[in-house]
Amino acid sequence: MRIGSGQVAQLVEQGTENPRVGGSTPSLATILRLARGLLPVAVLVAGLSGCGSDACQRLCDHTGSRLEACLATWPATWADLDATSKVDFQGSCQSEWSQVRSDLEPRQLDDALKQCEETLADLTALRQQGTACDYLRALYID
Repeated sequence: MRIGSGQVAQLVEQGTENPRVGGSTPSLATILRLARGLLPVAVLVAGLSGCGSDACQRLCDHTGSRLEACLATWPATWADLDATSKVDFQGSCQSEWSQVRSDLEPRQLDDALKQCEETLADLTALRQQGTACDYLRALYID
């Protein structure tokens, strides 16, 4: 099953709407906590990355960049991720996050941002261990 940039939206919805129930696709947070030891979900559109970006925007950014590095070694392309490029993937992810964010109440938004921050930390840890591509491949390709 292919999963596009909507993984961030799924992560947020799982955490805010039904935090203990998994969907038909394993949530990113679950996979990362089991790995403990990704994600993402790299540089977004220039105007969106930087000081004013929130944790979920940064998650879109880092995921796109990490996927770009992984794709260099995978027998896959951006088309397999329902995107045409890193910027396209990041833009779609960013757009989906913006839509989800606009529907969240303040408490839900705080929870979502915390989850994205934790996922960013997990991605960084997996990258340092050299296993981020393995987890991203399982999430987005296999």
